[in-house]
Amino acid sequence: MRFFLFYMLVYSSPIFGQYPAYQTYVRQADSLFRAGEFSASANAFSAAFETFNWRGYPEDRLTAAWAWARAGNADSAIYQLQRILDKTDFLDKDDLWTLDPAFESLQNDLGWKRLTTQWHLKQERLEHIRTNPISVELEQIHYLDQYFRQKRDSVIELHGLQSPEMKDWARRWNIQDSLNYLRVNEILETYGWLGTDEVTESASTAIWLVLQHADRNLPAQEKWLPVMREAVRKGKAKSGNLAYLEDRVLKNQGKPQRYGSQLYTDPSTGAMLLYPVEDPDNLDARRKAMELGPIQNYLDQTGAKWKR
Repeated sequence: MRFFLFYMLVYSSPIFGQYPAYQTYVRQADSLFRAGEFSASANAFSAAFETFNWRGYPEDRLTAAWAWARAGNADSAIYQLQRILDKTDFLDKDDLWTLDPAFESLQNDLGWKRLTTQWHLKQERLEHIRTNPISVELEQIHYLDQYFRQKRDSVIELHGLQSPEMKDWARRWNIQDSLNYLRVNEILETYGWLGTDEVTESASTAIWLVLQHADRNLPAQEKWLPVMREAVRKGKAKSGNLAYLEDRVLKNQGKPQRYGSQLYTDPSTGAMLLYPVEDPDNLDARRKAMELGPIQNYLDQTGAKWKR
């Protein structure tokens, strides 16, 4: 479904499929790990992370930690686990990873003890965040924002684009978007932009989502755009999401977009096209600065065409 595809493109971690060298090194590292060549495997993982500014999938970092631990390098193993703990929620589900036999050699290391203490403190903080009433409410808003968009294609397929059922669906969709914005506006007025230090990631993302979809209320988007810029500067919002809101506001103002996130449907052909872009020659450089992948990969994923 088209809207679900857009959702996944926005929310997914860096799309490492766009970086073939990363995948090549990871496959090599996995093969070496299965062969018991743990030191070589760990070094191959490091080479993979280097190809994308030292970022990587948490699953790959965990395997790298196993490799370093079995190669006898406790510091590097703990470093990989620390990156996972600091940058993702991959280790947050339970503490089974602390009991992994691969990490038995780390148990008496001071770095391991610091790491596991940080994990327990993080769980206490996350529990407080998860039970925060504002967090719970924003998660529900997130769900309601996506519900109508994800079901849209199913309603069209079942009843038809011009059917009374689809028109009623669109009416309820617009009402829900308006209600979502009214509440998010109140939350922003009261608390400011809430980052993941105060609410869950889903709840924090809901704030941006609701503003992104407030297309009938351009003054609201213009009002909160500078606030989101400041939130990104403070680490409370994602730069990639900001790029989408920047482009949406420019599009709604009738101006060329800046980061190439906005598409539209050609009314005569039905083809999906990239909305006009300012300074197209430097588009990829701007996208990279906002942690977005190359524009061609985005076009390939969405099936959109760019009429330059």
